[in-house]
Amino acid sequence: MKNHLNPLCAALVMLAGFLAVPASASIVNTKHNLSTSGTGTVVSTNESEICIFCHTPHQSIKNDNIPIWNHNLSTEVSYGVYTSPTFDGSSTIQDLGGTDATTAAVSNLCLSCHDGTVAINSLNNPSNALGSNPTMSGTGPNGEMPAGTSNLGNDLTDDHPVNFRYDAALYAADPSLNDPATLTGGVRLFNGYVQCASCHDPHESVNPTFLRVNNTGSALCLTCHNK
Repeated sequence: MKNHLNPLCAALVMLAGFLAVPASASIVNTKHNLSTSGTGTVVSTNESEICIFCHTPHQSIKNDNIPIWNHNLSTEVSYGVYTSPTFDGSSTIQDLGGTDATTAAVSNLCLSCHDGTVAINSLNNPSNALGSNPTMSGTGPNGEMPAGTSNLGNDLTDDHPVNFRYDAALYAADPSLNDPATLTGGVRLFNGYVQCASCHDPHESVNPTFLRVNNTGSALCLTCHNK
């Protein structure tokens, strides 16, 4: 007797696979759903599209790091960056500021909302259905990210450094780091650089604050740091 699944069993197995995916593993169920279906405090009152607040298939802002980008970038020319006795951010970090969208770092894209200087509804290409930027509720007085932990401002001196190359040379210079060639556990490098999105996944919030790795026991930190 052949051991084949009949069509009904096969369908049930496939459905079980879909149901095994956590319900929160989608931007639809996160605070980054800024559309009318969003459940966060900052949402649109008239835009039903979800992805448009960051991406657009047409008339996108040209960027070498993230394709089809739609949210207008901050005009901040520089950000204060983290420094310490062992990490000179001012010389190691690439300038995050400027207005060159083509070379803007991945972290610039995050900061286009999270530095609190650009309205959340400031889109390069609004939806055809509206023909103009969506209206929002829950924002700051100028439509920006409201005051709170998500509004980082333009002083990043008290934040983990970003936009620096994590490579063999840095590993050799700092024995407290793990070899980037052996990184596992979900942390992602972008063209070899640590960015905001190395630790945070903007599309999922299975873990608090969109962390790519649950930080219980400092698991996220210990992905890159060995002590």
